[in-house]
Amino acid sequence: MMSAVFDEYGSYTSSWSAVCAKSIAEDGDWWNELSSAYQWVMSEMGHKGMPRPDPDAAPLWAWVRWVDSKGRARTRPDRRYPGFRNQYDGLELLHLQVDENRVLCTDFDQYHCVINRWPCAPLDADRWPPAECDRWIQACLWTVTPEDVFDVRRACGKPDTIGNHG
Repeated sequence: MMSAVFDEYGSYTSSWSAVCAKSIAEDGDWWNELSSAYQWVMSEMGHKGMPRPDPDAAPLWAWVRWVDSKGRARTRPDRRYPGFRNQYDGLELLHLQVDENRVLCTDFDQYHCVINRWPCAPLDADRWPPAECDRWIQACLWTVTPEDVFDVRRACGKPDTIGNHG
């Protein structure tokens, strides 16, 4: 799927209007609650020096680290994890390597404070063990280019490496 997008457009940037329309069609209340959190993360991306590349661009979300069912931080998900069963059939799992200047990292749990409009406790990173800093870190970026894609696999089922890197 991504190779077809790259062939046609050269890169992939999500469309805010398409995301909005799809989300409202599926669950308008959910989107009404979430859109302000998306607006906030987009403004944070701008503050980081990552301007919106197009007025219709929407952020793309990825995991910098994924935590398995045993609580261990991983750089790629274990597709044997029960949460993947029957949920991601037909989708692709992209393993990206993106320049850090193009990525805004957010904490999964803290972002839920933004979504729910709760106060966010200040994070004192120097008090956290290094292993804890790597847990539940999300990445937000605007665009994925063919050069970013290290590996592409089916999200579920037998792994087929079809990426552009060995």
